[in-house]
Amino acid sequence: MPDGNVRATDKDLYELLDQLQATIEQAKGVPFSDNCLVDRADALYWIKQIRASFPSEVQQAKWIVDQQRQVVASARQKAESILRESEQRQAIMVDEHQVTILAKEQREKILTEANQQAEDIYTRSIDYARRKLTDLENELTDILVRIQKDKKELK
Repeated sequence: MPDGNVRATDKDLYELLDQLQATIEQAKGVPFSDNCLVDRADALYWIKQIRASFPSEVQQAKWIVDQQRQVVASARQKAESILRESEQRQAIMVDEHQVTILAKEQREKILTEANQQAEDIYTRSIDYARRKLTDLENELTDILVRIQKDKKELK
């Protein structure tokens, strides 16, 4: 059973894992093997409940990755829009050589900045998501170790 330092959602997760374990342990055995017949609806129900009880950090990491993708897409769309606008301006100002040169320089500067911002946001969000997923992996490993220990104690 989890110790006193475990959050309430973690306790819920432990209880749900206990329910899933009980469902599997109570399943009918297949003769001459370690296999069993588990009620699919029961197992899927408990898995759905476990997923719904994952720590908020997992949902936050997913949200951050989704937001990062939207920001990158928006930055690329903005960059493409700026590029099209610059190309249109360039066509209009073809006779004004100095203005054309400045427009190209500004376009490149904006594109470089937009790409750098998108890459920076992407890198930071991936690092954050990686840290959160590593934390979650460690928590789930601890849970699995506790379950295996409890299971051995039951034998």
